[in-house]
Amino acid sequence: MSQEAPSEVVRKVEESPLEDLLRVSIDEVQVQMDSYLEPEIDSASLYRRWEKQQWAVSDLDFSEDARQWATIPEGSREAIRRTMTLFFIGEQAVTDTLGPVLHAAPHEDERVFLATQIADEARHTVFFYRFFDEVLEVHGGLRAALEAVGPQATEGFRRIFDTHLADATDLVRREPGNRRAWVEAIVTYHLIIEGYLALAGQRNLLRYFRSAGLMPGFTTGFTAVARDESRHIGFGVLALRRRVTEDGEMGRVVARKVLELLEPAAQTAVNPESRLNIPDPATVPAELRQSPIELREFSIGSLVKRLRSVGLSDSTVEDLASEMRGIYGRLWDRYEEIHGTEHPVRWYQRQEAAAAP
Repeated sequence: MSQEAPSEVVRKVEESPLEDLLRVSIDEVQVQMDSYLEPEIDSASLYRRWEKQQWAVSDLDFSEDARQWATIPEGSREAIRRTMTLFFIGEQAVTDTLGPVLHAAPHEDERVFLATQIADEARHTVFFYRFFDEVLEVHGGLRAALEAVGPQATEGFRRIFDTHLADATDLVRREPGNRRAWVEAIVTYHLIIEGYLALAGQRNLLRYFRSAGLMPGFTTGFTAVARDESRHIGFGVLALRRRVTEDGEMGRVVARKVLELLEPAAQTAVNPESRLNIPDPATVPAELRQSPIELREFSIGSLVKRLRSVGLSDSTVEDLASEMRGIYGRLWDRYEEIHGTEHPVRWYQRQEAAAAP
């Protein structure tokens, strides 16, 4: 990442037009994202950023991506395609389900911001549709593309989106005055789906493409997506902090909902049911390796920062982080039971053990 001061990194990310985002790293976007935890940030300031950070999917050029796609090894293409598919389905699902949360938001500034978020999610859906059509050759229009990729959703992903998100937003639709239901919907979407699952997936893909010098059109557009979602996550933290400040019981609601979602979220990230068709880590250049341990710790660390900013106690946050680490360990074990071979994480664990004093 750039050695610039954090304030300069934030300015660079926030002010870069679409054509300059290829030179903005996902690590820099995450510095900007963390700046939204500062006390001076409010819904109005996030709205103003939305006005200034508009971009058009039609301005992206995927011609070089289409040429490069065929040069990526098949095992890596399979893993990349799987991750992109989950993003495509997820963006569409959120576009379709976030309306009741907007309608039930108790404050006008929250309703205004959530309206911008729905517009963002629709744009992200179109971004993935164009990429799937022009690069992955999934044709037939948006509906046909979604129908084609829908069956590829993993078990953990379906639990998060088809059960937890759908149930949470439907309860808000049926009971718009239910404050607990609204808080649980914000936890599900803004903290877990965007602040945990999407954040880790964005980092994984964009770091890989930047290191390998691949997919410039996708990298530019997906960096714009990540910048949009940094506003969404910042709003979620603000909204939950507001509720916890007004009513301490809401902190317990947040903690219980996070605990409920940890296992299906980690299952989505690890996906133990699918055998990984990737090279032996020992044969991969160090700059292209993606350690499951490092990815786990990044995901946990990102969620921990936001839970503390919401107002949860240190002991509660530490208990949730410990539970997450245990879930990952059990899912890696489950992968090995299902497939009869060790998970790639074992290579990284051996490397860590060998390097320990």
